[in-house]
Amino acid sequence: MSRLRPTAAAQQRPVAATANAAPPPQPIPQAVLQTRPTNTNIPDSIASLVPEVELYRRLQEAERRIDLLTARKINDFQENLAKLPYQKQLLRVFVYNTASNQPWQVKDLPGNHGEPEWTLRIEGRLVNEEKSTDEKRRKFSSLLSGISVDILPNLTSIDPNTQPGQTVRDNIVEWSDSTDPNANRVEFDGMDIKRAGFENMKARVTIQPKDLPTRFQTSTALASLLGVSEITQHDAVYSIWLYVQENNLQASENKKLVICDSVLARLFGVPRFDFKQIISLLTPHLSPIKPIVIEYEIRVDRETTLGDVVVDIEVSMEDLTTQELIRNESRNLVNELDINIKETQNKLHLGLQGLHNAYKKYEFYDAFSQDPVRFLQNFNESNAKLLKILAGDDHYNEEDVRRADYYTDDMLAENIDVLLKTGRV
Repeated sequence: MSRLRPTAAAQQRPVAATANAAPPPQPIPQAVLQTRPTNTNIPDSIASLVPEVELYRRLQEAERRIDLLTARKINDFQENLAKLPYQKQLLRVFVYNTASNQPWQVKDLPGNHGEPEWTLRIEGRLVNEEKSTDEKRRKFSSLLSGISVDILPNLTSIDPNTQPGQTVRDNIVEWSDSTDPNANRVEFDGMDIKRAGFENMKARVTIQPKDLPTRFQTSTALASLLGVSEITQHDAVYSIWLYVQENNLQASENKKLVICDSVLARLFGVPRFDFKQIISLLTPHLSPIKPIVIEYEIRVDRETTLGDVVVDIEVSMEDLTTQELIRNESRNLVNELDINIKETQNKLHLGLQGLHNAYKKYEFYDAFSQDPVRFLQNFNESNAKLLKILAGDDHYNEEDVRRADYYTDDMLAENIDVLLKTGRV
């Protein structure tokens, strides 16, 4: 029967020190010594010896509750952080037109100068310190949801062949921002409308600013309750909820059911409602904010009307600077707290490791004190068995160690660390 070959560790017999002896082993790095155990629970056998273990378990339970609360708060914080903060800025809009080849412009000039025409221009930019050459500057179109220009027909100046009552398709010009996030947007600072004509005309310019978040105009009844003429849908729902809480209008048998007082009964027209119906109840009282309408006269008797019509509009913009500041501060706070938590956890795990080591020593000396003779016999037998495993002595062969029944629970419990380190398993 073939013998089990000695391992490399078993072949390294103690020899006298020589000049070519290997250097002493290097100390184990501190990071390895401080490896944290995966199990932070304390067994009942230790709990019976250490009364403070009960406090530790209460602390673990409190930690679990705090972790759940922290996880919810982190989700709320990340959700709020994803919402861009907004700030109000002033958008200055210029509406003007230029005229060219008008009879009064070319009457003293020789040659053919083409038909008379005019160009209506609508342009705008934010009133701030940004330079017009700044590539990051917000364009006029990025601040609007849409523009509509309705040129009131003047048949004599547009098309002499147009009959009364006939619709001129080119009289209405519209642009709207695409709602498709994947659309290829082309931003601009101004929109030009060029037509042939030699007479003054009327035009109606309608501008819809982009409102973020979307705000609605409140009805008279809702405005009298909330005290605002414009509000977001979220704020309207939250305001009604605060009113219900303040006036104790929830039904005692069902907290989702709201018993209307005289104010809510007049507002919604129902004696009671389920709060999940609040959106449908508020919808009749929230209407889109009216766009800005500019009545303008296209003048062809002047070369340009720049500066005659200037309108300032308050628009909402993403406050990227504030958002970045909030993210940086939150990141620094999380990192600082994370370092403190890791240091505390490291101390805790080292304490648990020391407690388990102390308990192993306690078990050793306790068993030794109860029956020293029997304990030493078992200890010697165990070590002798271990030496045979390492040295590959008789009674241990490769066929035996390949069988599962060789690795009994008692054998693994005593020798698993040695077996793993020497590559036996």
